[in-house]
Amino acid sequence: MTLNFNQISGMIAALEGLKDTKMPFKLSLILAKNISKLKAEQDFFIERERDFALKYLDFDEKTQQFVQVENGVFKVKPGMEEECRQARAELNEFSVDIDLRMIPVSLIENLDCFTPSNLEALELLINEEE
Repeated sequence: MTLNFNQISGMIAALEGLKDTKMPFKLSLILAKNISKLKAEQDFFIERERDFALKYLDFDEKTQQFVQVENGVFKVKPGMEEECRQARAELNEFSVDIDLRMIPVSLIENLDCFTPSNLEALELLINEEE
């Protein structure tokens, strides 16, 4: 399945919220394997973000911080504005193909640990047809 960074982050958050919940072994195994795969992809994306920041954003050696124009908006290195915009657009569109384990609905239908937000974040992983 192809996922973007926001989908990966949402799935990780939902799965992390369930991480300490007691559940059947098979379901726990599926969730644990998915968490590992998703975190690896998240780490890869974060590394791309770091590379982007180092290449395009002004860095203050004295404060050891990226220079902010305003809260959450960073100053781009002079002369790199257009290249930065293009690189940011590419990074925003970044997605990965990832082989995740599907969750049979029969494993979760009798559990009361899932919230609507958990299910929304995990809906791509739930196999309703068994």
